Amino acid sequence: MTARTAPTRVRLKPEERRAQLIDIGLRLLTTRPIHEMSVDEVAAGAGISRGLLFHYFPSKRDHYVAVVRAGGRRLLTHAEAPEEGTPTERVRGIVDGFVSFVQRRRSNYVAVVRAAAGGDELVLEVFEENREVLTDRVLEAAGVHVPTPLHRLAVRGWPAMAEEMAPGATDEVVTGPELVDLLVGGLERIVERFAADRR
Repeated sequence: MTARTAPTRVRLKPEERRAQLIDIGLRLLTTRPIHEMSVDEVAAGAGISRGLLFHYFPSKRDHYVAVVRAGGRRLLTHAEAPEEGTPTERVRGIVDGFVSFVQRRRSNYVAVVRAAAGGDELVLEVFEENREVLTDRVLEAAGVHVPTPLHRLAVRGWPAMAEEMAPGATDEVVTGPELVDLLVGGLERIVERFAADRR
């Protein structure tokens, strides 16, 4: 029986090491909730000491927030409108990407959302940034270029609703496409109300 060897330590540029540590955190999220992630495990995965990890992230919380931010960027990469298509098709592309992403990472996404609900200001800031980007994308895809504050607020509310609904949408309860239909329909009604108010 051979002894288990530690990962070989490779010298990386600071930005490369930081990116590596975030990637390790994202990989660990596929097997456990973020609050159960061990700094020692992250450091071991990179083949560095715990102390060196804190050179790149001053605290466990800083690493945690960086991982959440990177996860948010990945979500936004999937929740994009196709370049071509009707407003409905373009909005559906955003919603379908969002729902599919959340469903593929159901348990971990729920853990991150609950962490945000716990009131960590930096995590909340990440979620607010993501919701602003999603709001802008939906409005642009729907062809709404000068929304009123009320309609912007209404569109901004759908990611929160989707965050609640997407993890629970299983084939036994409701399918992903059915949820997408529901969310797209809600957004269309908001947009139609906006158009009616501007006539």
